[in-house]
Amino acid sequence: MRLGVWLLLALLLPLPAWAHPHVLIDSHIIFLFEKGKVTALQLGWKFDPAFSSSLVQDFDANKDGKLSSDEIAALEKEAFQDTRQYQYFTYASSDGAAISWPIATDFKLLVQKDSLLYAFRLSFPQAVDPRQQALKVSTYEETFYIDIDIPNDSAVRLVGEGSEGCKAVIGADKTNPLLNGIAFPKKVEIICQ
Repeated sequence: MRLGVWLLLALLLPLPAWAHPHVLIDSHIIFLFEKGKVTALQLGWKFDPAFSSSLVQDFDANKDGKLSSDEIAALEKEAFQDTRQYQYFTYASSDGAAISWPIATDFKLLVQKDSLLYAFRLSFPQAVDPRQQALKVSTYEETFYIDIDIPNDSAVRLVGEGSEGCKAVIGADKTNPLLNGIAFPKKVEIICQ
């Protein structure tokens, strides 16, 4: 079933059905620096094996058990780009002001054992200087039908000119409680000396 259809079903289900997520994603984030400013995020979403299998079944038009370049293009158009209306489940703010993403670029679909991995780039409309502005990024789907986790500290990296002296601090995003405070998404804050 397509991700957009899953989201629609999630929104139509009564609240008790949301007690636990049905899609699990491990998110990896690379903050891309240029001349001391963060210009983009390179993201990787690794889906759980069950949902990965479902995606292959839904988009494998010729039923050969793998996804061709045309089938991947259909998946990007019909499932991945569908998440744009939800900010690609990646919410960023600079000095507390929400950032709205332009369309994601550089989409790739990779296979890693029995899981699928989306790789894509989100570019900041204006570069953010984390030495001058508070930069926060949270990854979540608000109904918690999809659990997007940053699995560990090594899942976040800072790369590029001017990233030296900066670090990523991962913690619970208490400003965006899920399921009336039962769960909290992860946030990444960039702290620079």
